[in-house]
Amino acid sequence: MQPGETLITAGNGDTRYARFQPVTMGASGGGANFRNLKVHEPGISWATQEPRWRLIEQLCLGTLGMQASGRRYLPQEPAESPESYDARLRRSICPPYYLRLEQMLAGMLTRKPIRLDNVPDPMVEQLYDVDLTGSGLDVFLQHLARLCIRYGHVGVLVDFPRGDEGDDSPVTDFSRPYWLPYAPRDILGWRTDVVAGTQKLTMLRLRETLTVPYGEWGEEMVEQVRVLEPGRFRVYRLQASRSRDWELISEGTTTMEDIPFAVAYSNRSATLESTPPLEEVAWLNLQAYQCESDQGNLLHVAAVPRYNLFGVPAEVEELSAGPSSATAFPSDARA
Repeated sequence: MQPGETLITAGNGDTRYARFQPVTMGASGGGANFRNLKVHEPGISWATQEPRWRLIEQLCLGTLGMQASGRRYLPQEPAESPESYDARLRRSICPPYYLRLEQMLAGMLTRKPIRLDNVPDPMVEQLYDVDLTGSGLDVFLQHLARLCIRYGHVGVLVDFPRGDEGDDSPVTDFSRPYWLPYAPRDILGWRTDVVAGTQKLTMLRLRETLTVPYGEWGEEMVEQVRVLEPGRFRVYRLQASRSRDWELISEGTTTMEDIPFAVAYSNRSATLESTPPLEEVAWLNLQAYQCESDQGNLLHVAAVPRYNLFGVPAEVEELSAGPSSATAFPSDARA
């Protein structure tokens, strides 16, 4: 018996030594090995939910997205050559059933304008452009509704530009709070605690992708992780053109006692955990995509005429088939 091993007895009376790894229970109830995460690595709960997002995200990319996934969602048949499979893949069209249903449900949720009562005039004026990109409240909420239906929940961060000196002074006289939506894939990790009888976030890690200038004309996609705590924030960035390490590029304090982050759920299972409400519809859409591919391939094969020639010498070994070619058989062959 080695250190860390335990003697166990099976139901049939057999005994053996087994080594058990220490585990911790996530908020979803699943077990996972202890490990020290880096700032950009997702937590246990994220990893538990992520497999349910993959198919839905590919369906939202349409036919090109499904074709790019290749054999993951359109398997290659036994004895099917790579060339034949590639041709079948290019002919396969994904019907947009899931995407249309998501759009319809989000439209039903936001079909009426938002009514605001007893809201200060300065705040009402800001709601005509809630994200500093020209999106009014109705348009912004429709986008949130689609994300909420797609994943099961969605988050919104209320941010505020900071002064050049890193304090809470405004950048300009016209700076104001604005809203940032975050899909669950970008909510990497979080911690909660019960404060005054209410569960509150004590730490939140959010992943962001930015487009920054590169050289005189170029652009570069960079990733960064925003770490938020009550009264404190940090921003880590990975910029491949400069370094392969995550660098702390900004940090500071705030006067906020809470993390200004709100979550909306459509199928909640726990804090910042949910199940996509249309997951089974997505699988049915995948089945339709595969069936359409099979039916289209059958039609393609059946629609191509194939000519047969009888009486060709048997020593002919190489034959080709197709609408402009023929298959040769010996003179005594029978169809």
